[in-house]
Amino acid sequence: MKKIYDLIPLILLFLALLIYSPSLVGEQSRVAWLKIEGYISPATIEYIKMTIVENHYDYDIFLITLDTLGGEAEATLEIIKVIQASEKPVLCLVYPEGANAMSAGTYILMACRIAGMAPYTQIGACQPVVAGVPSNDTKTINFLSEKIASLAKMNNRNESIARLFVTKNLVLGPEEALQKNIIEVIARSPREFLEKIDGWEIAVRDRKLTLNTKDSLLVEVDKPLKVHFMEFFSNPLISSILLAVGVMTLILGFASPGWGAEVAGGILILLGLIGQGFDVNLVGLLLVGIGGALLVYEVFSHTFGAAAVGGILSLSIGIILMAGSPPRQQFVSQIWFSELITTISIVMIIISVFFGFLIYKAIQAVRSKPYLKEVPSEYGRAVDLLAPGVEGYVRIGGELWKALSKREVKPGERIRVIGKIGDVLLVEAVEEEK
Repeated sequence: MKKIYDLIPLILLFLALLIYSPSLVGEQSRVAWLKIEGYISPATIEYIKMTIVENHYDYDIFLITLDTLGGEAEATLEIIKVIQASEKPVLCLVYPEGANAMSAGTYILMACRIAGMAPYTQIGACQPVVAGVPSNDTKTINFLSEKIASLAKMNNRNESIARLFVTKNLVLGPEEALQKNIIEVIARSPREFLEKIDGWEIAVRDRKLTLNTKDSLLVEVDKPLKVHFMEFFSNPLISSILLAVGVMTLILGFASPGWGAEVAGGILILLGLIGQGFDVNLVGLLLVGIGGALLVYEVFSHTFGAAAVGGILSLSIGIILMAGSPPRQQFVSQIWFSELITTISIVMIIISVFFGFLIYKAIQAVRSKPYLKEVPSEYGRAVDLLAPGVEGYVRIGGELWKALSKREVKPGERIRVIGKIGDVLLVEAVEEEK
């Protein structure tokens, strides 16, 4: 019995440590900080999904900062779906000071569980724009006004004011938005925003959660290389230019075949289609296929590196677009994907250096002054089809020579050199020796 009494102080000490130790009371909340800046496009969807959907186990809260004048309607609605489906709280702040969350940005702000604005920021002006002109189509206006009102209602905000963003192109600053119950917080920075909402209770997917954000760990989520590529190609101006130049290059290639313009045109069109909402993985797969085919073609042809350059570029862009987001779910970390991209880049550099050396040697050989000191008198065989006015190659003594023939010579036929024109041999077919 005495031994049991001796253990009581130790038990009490353990309980005291359990109660007062911060690491045991509750873990530090991890907050993912995502930045939506500029035009909202399929690249923005990819960025949001990579963090909120694919890496949601790594964070407790998601904070989106907005600085945008708008973007694609489909991309905006898809982002809203991701926010609404999230099992973790998704919060929004219009930031930095002087930033805007106009049009599409306002819809995203209304979808978030807690909305905030930094001083001197603005939201609103949600009237849809079609072909560069504000749309007054009743069907579209009614749908969008009800959509933004439903988002406001879901988060206990002023539905009537939310509708005015669409129907009257209403624009509000932070003080007015707070007063009219459109936002909940005014904060100068993400850290101040998190400190102000510490202890708030919010509903997420029919669950009540109490936010522990005062001393949270704020982790800025960088955009992977794939998203940067998509942002560039999703820009409406870049996408339009790529499509226009791609179509013209394709036509030029069909009109003057043999210079690879048709392949270049096809690649440009594929890249331009990314900005039109085409599936990125499909475009990446097609680019990888084209790149591989061009490299194989380079090995078995005499393009002096043109196909190799196009193949390397096509293969590199295609792999980057596919590797950042594989079509099937993967149970690996984002660090693994970053290392994969680094490895791919190193491999592409090595391949580029190798083919660059070949291209350099090929160009050097082409630019060197051709000479033919004496006409080979040996017999050989035709490699290509020779005909009057059509040059081809013949093999004589293990070497390839350009040649012409006054009569048709089929590949594989035995030939004899009878003269030369400049550096081109004149040959004729001879009978096989029995």
